[in-house]
Parts: sequence; structure tokens; C-alpha cells
Amino acid sequence: MSTSKRPPFFPMMIDLNGRHVLIIGGGVIASRRADTLLRCGAKITAVSPDFSPEFPENTHRIKRPFRPEDITSEISLVVSAADNREVNHFVYGTAKSKLIPVNVADCQEECDFFFPSMINSQNIAACVCSAGVSPSLTHRLSERLRKVWQLWIDEENNT
Repeated sequence: MSTSKRPPFFPMMIDLNGRHVLIIGGGVIASRRADTLLRCGAKITAVSPDFSPEFPENTHRIKRPFRPEDITSEISLVVSAADNREVNHFVYGTAKSKLIPVNVADCQEECDFFFPSMINSQNIAACVCSAGVSPSLTHRLSERLRKVWQLWIDEENNT
């Protein structure tokens, strides 16, 4: 695990309900990102030459390579999870030039935000994130929290 001297990321929760998010890629990682964003109410447009069978159905799919004009003014976030480093880097540069926050699945240095492990029940949520440095630690911590999460919610509701 990296011991970088940079300050921690600010853990901001954002309302994505009804907001447009662009995902570049149609594979397993893009599918997981789409699932997470859909749970948060985002409207997903996905651009990829191919889509895996597990890619969520309730998305607008465009079956072709990424084009810079895919990042329109209505896009709130961009996620690039193509299976190609050059494509992901190109998407990063395009999103940055349009001042749109971007997450690049294969390069933490090209991320304005990270996907945390989210624990939620009803409207109560907590997230664990290592800024891409240690996904295994993030997973272990969130699993420990999930074991007590519903118990805490139930206790609070009974007081």
C-alpha cells in the first residue's frame, strides 16, 4: 500500500438522481460501475464497441468506439472503463478539457473521484475508499461494516 504524503480525498456524497453519467466501456468493470450508479439514480449512457452479458439492461447503449462529442454539456460525470489504456487516457483528457469529473478504471492518477465500497440501508449510507491504493483493504473494511450496519440501523429505529 502506498504511503503517499498527499492529503486525503474529501468524501463528498453527491445526488445523482436523474443526472446523466457517461460510461466508456462495456466489460465487467464498466458493468459494476453502471450498477453502482444506477442504484444511486443516475441515467447511464454507455459507449462501447461491445457489451458483456452482465451489463445492465436499463442503460442507453451506443455500440461503437468513444468520440469526444459523446461528452455533452448534460453529462455530470464520466467513467472510463474501456479495456484499452489509450482509450481511457483519451477519455480522461477529453473530460478534463470539458471540466467534467472523470474516473479512469485503470489509472488512479487520472481520477477526479473514486468508487467507494458503499454500505447503505434506506437513505443512510457510509462509504469506504482507499483512493484506488488498496481495493482489498477497502473490501475487508466494508465487509466488517456490513456485518453490523443493519443492526445499528435497527437499534436506532427502536429508540
